[in-house]
Amino acid sequence: MCLKRMVGRAIGAIAMLAMAAPALSQETSGKDEVFQLTTVYGLDNTNVGNPAGVTDFVSFDISWVDPVLHKYFLADRSNKTIDILDLSTLPPTLKQVVNTGFAGFTGNNDTSGPDGVLTGPNSHTELWVGDSPGRVWVLNSSDASVKTLPGGLANPISVGGKTRADELCFDPKDNLIMIASPAESPPFVTFIDTTTYKVVGKLVFDGTNGTPKATNGLEQCGWSGTAQRFFQNVPEINGPGNDTKPGGVAVINATTKVVEKTFPITLDECAGPQGMAIGPQPQILLGCNAAGPNGHRNTVIISQTDGSTLAVFQDLGGSDEVWFNPGDGHYIIPSCNTACRTIPVKFALTFDEVLGIVDSAALALGAGAIDQTVFVAAQNSDTTVTSGNPRTIHSVAGDPDNKQIILPIPAVGGNAPQFSPTLCSKRGFGISVFGKPTSKTGCIAVLGAALNNDVLPVLP
Repeated sequence: MCLKRMVGRAIGAIAMLAMAAPALSQETSGKDEVFQLTTVYGLDNTNVGNPAGVTDFVSFDISWVDPVLHKYFLADRSNKTIDILDLSTLPPTLKQVVNTGFAGFTGNNDTSGPDGVLTGPNSHTELWVGDSPGRVWVLNSSDASVKTLPGGLANPISVGGKTRADELCFDPKDNLIMIASPAESPPFVTFIDTTTYKVVGKLVFDGTNGTPKATNGLEQCGWSGTAQRFFQNVPEINGPGNDTKPGGVAVINATTKVVEKTFPITLDECAGPQGMAIGPQPQILLGCNAAGPNGHRNTVIISQTDGSTLAVFQDLGGSDEVWFNPGDGHYIIPSCNTACRTIPVKFALTFDEVLGIVDSAALALGAGAIDQTVFVAAQNSDTTVTSGNPRTIHSVAGDPDNKQIILPIPAVGGNAPQFSPTLCSKRGFGISVFGKPTSKTGCIAVLGAALNNDVLPVLP
């Protein structure tokens, strides 16, 4: 591990550069947190999880913060690790735990792993991790070592299929994990009892038995303690498989394990609902991955009561995992919108990767809720790049106790120039990590909260 701390007014100015798209507005009144870059972790890139010829930190999936354990967990495919940050220290302490049993990055997202991660079952002693093919690991949350399951049960647990078991959520009332297998045909979710470690149900999204017909996989889910229901993102329903038809949110009864209803999501407002964060009643924030017919990638907030739209944040989209931080009442949205993903041409309007920070309390009052957009990385500034997808941020988590945002940033590739400015680098110049610039190799960035634009103190 190589660690580079970045603090002070100069770096804060870079981190706080507001890159707001049209239709976004900065909060102008009242006391609120202002997030600034505090720490950058250059990862020890073993590359054991990457295909031959692929180097550096290029592939990861979901991240998670456990406020009881004061730990952050990241599913790191490039290194076949669970990267752990101890959030009880300032700055946090990084540990990478290799699990050679993980699939790693195969070059195909559908067969790569680790994928979804969460804690909570059995008094927060366990870390549950989705993997490929069709496997769910139960690890010890203290160090990500493989847990010995009772009665000689196999670990990982098989949910079936030839592709990854992906994103998951936990129902503490019924002691149930629900995990999606989005790349199966048709896709399905599996229910696992966290006390017996046995599969107790399966729900196939094929358009029968009350389920919507999922034609482009399944994405992030959430458990609402208020509604006592699972909510499951379905990016596209009855479509050709490219998010050009509307998706929806399925409401699932954990006891009966059936879809009770599906909230339709308007295509122009949210094409390809992918990220999900359960906020204060009745809010559910959806990160929209695809561009709608109008060309916009958005983020929306819907009501968990009836699915009605409560707010639309135009051009703050393209996210996979979104997060609600109860410690400060903010949603966190990693965004690379349509302009950000466009192959660069001369004189074209492009857009950088940003973190959008949304105030749930202001939403409840019916006010505009964009507190801040934080610059993450420059995109599409190199017109010599003529093909490929941009490397993009897509996973984020929040620390409620220390009001921190933890953001993994992948290595540069695709449409982004190798030395484009990024939070992994200082003023666009690489910080040395094993002789390589972090602007190329990727990093984990931590942002902290200050009030009234005060600069955070230098950490001990």
